[in-house]
Amino acid sequence: MSFLPNIEEYELLLKLQNGDQQAFRLLMERYKRMLAKRILYLLKSPEDTEEVLQELFVRVWVNRQKINPKLPIKPYLFHIGQNLVFDKIRKTNRERRLVSAYQHALPAEAYHHIEESLYRKENRALLDLLIAQVPEQSRKVFTMCKLEGRSYDEVSKLLSISVATVNSHMTKANRLLREYLKDNSHLMISLLIGCSLAVGSTAMM
Repeated sequence: MSFLPNIEEYELLLKLQNGDQQAFRLLMERYKRMLAKRILYLLKSPEDTEEVLQELFVRVWVNRQKINPKLPIKPYLFHIGQNLVFDKIRKTNRERRLVSAYQHALPAEAYHHIEESLYRKENRALLDLLIAQVPEQSRKVFTMCKLEGRSYDEVSKLLSISVATVNSHMTKANRLLREYLKDNSHLMISLLIGCSLAVGSTAMM
């Protein structure tokens, strides 16, 4: 039995094949919510879901001429989405394994160099990104103490707060930075690799 394509969808896909951007937008509007619901169910993360959706429709546009307008597009979209979800899960699991491997493989003294690695000149962009996650007052105290090298007593006088409050802000800032690194394993991998290289270089001297 021959398949009779949906005429409206058939014409939409023909236009898409010819590079019609309006047809592409209509296709996204028609299927994005349905795809997002399925992908979110699998990934449990709105951010990851949005990333996968963007990549999915980029692939549809790039490969539009390979689409067969005589076949329903929905299974094709779900197939791409499923592959991207599996790739995302594999990547996340691989990053977690890498972090775990470095944490177990590096010598204990390497962890004393994590902070040193973070404050190196080449990591300033990463440091700025991390500091931006810290609340304003804690960020100000952290910057004055860690980056400007001021003492707790000096910062206390400059900001008209107690030394205990300075210490509290520093504790909060350090905790937030550690949590952010923990939640962004790719950044932790970068720092751990830097630490391992630093330790290795020291050992060879």
